[in-house]
Amino acid sequence: MIFSSIEFIIFFFVFVLSIIIFPRFQRFNIIFFSFVFYSFWKPIFSFIIVYLILISYFSLKKDFKLKISIPLLLIPLIYFKYSSFIFEVFKINSTSFLNYSSGLPLGISFITFTAIALLVDIKKKIFLGKLELSNLSEFIFYFPQLIAGPILRANQLVPLLKKKIVFKKENIKFGIFLFLIGFTKKVFFADTIAQLIDPIFLSPLNFSNEYILIAALLFPLQIFFDFSGYVDMALGISNILGIQLPINFDRPYLSKSLTEFWRRWHITLSRWFRDYVYIPLGGSKEGEIKTYYNLIITMTVAGLWHGSSWNFVLWGLIHGLLLCLEKLNFFLKLNNFLPNIFLIFLTCFIVFNLWVVFRISDFNNLKLFFEILYSGNLQIYNVKVLYALLVLLLGLYSQKYDNYIFIEKFSKKINLKLLIPLAISILLSGFLLSLGTSEKFIYFDF
Repeated sequence: MIFSSIEFIIFFFVFVLSIIIFPRFQRFNIIFFSFVFYSFWKPIFSFIIVYLILISYFSLKKDFKLKISIPLLLIPLIYFKYSSFIFEVFKINSTSFLNYSSGLPLGISFITFTAIALLVDIKKKIFLGKLELSNLSEFIFYFPQLIAGPILRANQLVPLLKKKIVFKKENIKFGIFLFLIGFTKKVFFADTIAQLIDPIFLSPLNFSNEYILIAALLFPLQIFFDFSGYVDMALGISNILGIQLPINFDRPYLSKSLTEFWRRWHITLSRWFRDYVYIPLGGSKEGEIKTYYNLIITMTVAGLWHGSSWNFVLWGLIHGLLLCLEKLNFFLKLNNFLPNIFLIFLTCFIVFNLWVVFRISDFNNLKLFFEILYSGNLQIYNVKVLYALLVLLLGLYSQKYDNYIFIEKFSKKINLKLLIPLAISILLSGFLLSLGTSEKFIYFDF
């Protein structure tokens, strides 16, 4: 069940009714409906979350050391996501029952990281609240952020879940409007772009050079509209319930450096790696050389987090190296004397090229892509290429208005009686376009 489907709209409507009719069973309703939400794909995988909850609970009750509890939490992630990759790297017999190569449990990395952050924060006394099995389950299972984040800390969500859900008009308007923005990003933009470029990435030899360029130009928009669309819908759903989740995107393609990009893209994940990998490694407190080493290791691990494939490792490693060059002032403090538009263009150029590395796991296809992109044989004045470039530029410009503060202020001016028919019209149009359900979100596999 995904947010941009008819099934979810029905599911959420029934959930809201259950909260209204049975207000005293709010926690039970959240846990039960979250279990149903996750079980919609493969019910058997729901027991992985039950395992993570029980390990977290008994680790806290028995006061396990982190060096025991964290590896226990990582067992499902390593098995389901990385066992096949490990077997390949170490050339182990792939017929072993320990090698898993089928479909991943949805959002397993996000859920595991949420559980790890919880245990670390309690050990370090960052979170001082008392957790029983019920509210711990509610925190980890909370369905708006369950599959693909934002990755929440206990002190961000647990106190909010303790409060009674009250449906306020302003929250409902902002939530519906934010959900519609995310729905539009996903169904009308991300899925439409995917239909065009996914076949190109899958079989580049079957397409002309111009289509290779079009795929490279449009994938940055696809992944942004896809993932930020999911987050907008998650935040919208939660706002309707009066529970405000942290933002995960802040106009990343308007960044003037790679460092700034990572402060604006997938913000909660960047902070997770900063707090639970980079700083524990020593951060920037042990000299320049160790700082660069820690940065490269952190970004390489972040790359591997996205998938069990060498292209993700390469993607993370290159990001780490470039971030080190920025710290070394390799770019001669360009921001001091170059216009912002040039810095934004340079950052996008770097990020967009690396998105190609991110997207293509087959190194032969990856080599082919870059050979074509920089061969000098491209007809960049081709009408289709110019159209793709125009779409890209419009997509980048739209980020100027993709601001949660602006959206919230605008939503307050909308009459709820007008918003509801508008919402119905947009949803029905999207369902007709996607035949009732849209493609699975890209980050569900992470």
